[in-house]
Amino acid sequence: MKKLSEIITKAKNLPKQKLVVVAANDEFVIDAVNEAMKMGIIHPILLGPKPMIVSIIEKNGYDLDKFEIIDCASDEEASFKAMELIRARQGDILMKGLLDTKVLLKAVVNKELGIRELKLLSHVGLISYPDFNRILFVTDGAMNISPTVEDKVSIIQNAVKLTKTLGYVKPKVGLVAAVEKVNPKMPSTVDAAEVVNLFQRGFIQDCVVDGPFAIDNLVSMESVQHKNIHSEVAGQADILVFPGIDAGNVFYKTSVFLGKAESAGIVIGATNAIVLTSRADSSQSKLYSIALGAVYQYGLSNLSH
Repeated sequence: MKKLSEIITKAKNLPKQKLVVVAANDEFVIDAVNEAMKMGIIHPILLGPKPMIVSIIEKNGYDLDKFEIIDCASDEEASFKAMELIRARQGDILMKGLLDTKVLLKAVVNKELGIRELKLLSHVGLISYPDFNRILFVTDGAMNISPTVEDKVSIIQNAVKLTKTLGYVKPKVGLVAAVEKVNPKMPSTVDAAEVVNLFQRGFIQDCVVDGPFAIDNLVSMESVQHKNIHSEVAGQADILVFPGIDAGNVFYKTSVFLGKAESAGIVIGATNAIVLTSRADSSQSKLYSIALGAVYQYGLSNLSH
């Protein structure tokens, strides 16, 4: 895949799905939801303070009758109402609106009422640059602060699961560090070597994993040739696995705000797709994320068969 617009094309060709938005009282969120609805991708269910949500819809001239709105007095109430809808199969995709991520995730991971499926939830950001030949999958720049080697294996498996629903067969996974050689004083390089060892022993499937690599060695064939690096992943990585949240988050936001990249974001590891974007993300980014959630959710049912 080269551009995020391809994901919208894929989503338009799928059956319409129910999008449950928690704390939908946000103009950018409602703008993106309205656009996705007009494209026939989703049917929206908006949770949160109803008067504020209605006010935003009417202010922008959207068709109020097309939106299903459930009044919730607090972000916590909206979050658990969303879990109830999804568990009852009255909703397909979960989306974060104008609330703290931790409030929503507290409901997601609740043992009795939540929708967590796998041991570890992780965020995957998709980045599409104006002059780059492919989409990059960036993980994890939003959830896991300082992942262990075991966590990084789960983070890779989650990202690979997402790429499968987008048609990738054997994505190339690059473990990002500051250098391409193992240095005992740099934990990121030591972790990378351990993860590669687990891949070589068959603990990570359906992809090719290599590292550590500095970022240039993963995205630039010129850099790879200059440094005389021999690897199937070098210069051709699809998935970039960052050593911690600081590096991943800085890369993601620098790409968007300085590199003019388009972006989408999703959380993997629950029974259903979770669309999770930054409050600073544009309406277009949120629209791409909704489309990504729709494609991933539809793909989940095929992967399980």
